[in-house]
Amino acid sequence: MQNPPGHTRDELASSINVTPMVDVMLVLLIIFMVVTVSLPYTAQLPRTRTAAPAVEDRVTLAIDNQGAYWLDRARVAPPELPARLAAAYSARDGDHVLYLKAHHGVPYATVLTAVDAARDAGVRRLGVITEQARRN
Repeated sequence: MQNPPGHTRDELASSINVTPMVDVMLVLLIIFMVVTVSLPYTAQLPRTRTAAPAVEDRVTLAIDNQGAYWLDRARVAPPELPARLAAAYSARDGDHVLYLKAHHGVPYATVLTAVDAARDAGVRRLGVITEQARRN
């Protein structure tokens, strides 16, 4: 076996093997990604004298535990629901998203009645509002 040019038999030819380092870095990256997602994020926002609360400009339909409909915090009788939804979307150009918030014990038929009324009023997208499960 011949030695490379400029090297004698007693010298060691050293080269850096970065594969183990890359493996360790990838494992650390995965660990940090998993830990970061599982940590609850809380932020205390700064206070200012001129801050005004942001007004949410969206149509929200809520169904309480007794099956009553609430459109933007006003109670609506079931027969009036299609007309009230149509009126809510008449002034909205292209924004036909309804946010639905229903009590978990409401019968499926009650929710489906609301969805049908929304479709009749021209709603094309439905967003469902849920609450995050509480950890014990």
